[in-house]
Amino acid sequence: MKRTTQESKQPFNSITESDPAAHGAVESGRTMVEKVSNAAHAVRERMEERGAEALDQAKRKAGQVYDQANKSLNEQYGKAMEYGRENPGKMTLIAFGVGVGVGVGLVVAGGYSTPHNRRRRMVQPVMNALSSIARELFR
Repeated sequence: MKRTTQESKQPFNSITESDPAAHGAVESGRTMVEKVSNAAHAVRERMEERGAEALDQAKRKAGQVYDQANKSLNEQYGKAMEYGRENPGKMTLIAFGVGVGVGVGLVVAGGYSTPHNRRRRMVQPVMNALSSIARELFR
């Protein structure tokens, strides 16, 4: 005799229905699973809330730091512009010095990775250009 799937389920149902202890254990297991599932869900919700709060705090702090840096930078820029208007000759010399420093730095830094012949070809024109600029400024 072949059993159908309905008949094969019958013995389990008949065991839990006929044995109150087994039925109680099944119900207790279901209740426990529901309690654990609810607790896990509650923990997940609390963690999501805490994460959202921490993210909001970080965003606010980053915004405050950005605003402070922006304010300080604007103040320094304003001071530099004011100094430049009051002392145009000094600002020109400062800009020239920075340009010479950058130019020499590029030549020196590039000199270590380039062949000696190429270095000589670059240094002479750069030095000539810087000398011409300096002559024009100090006339």
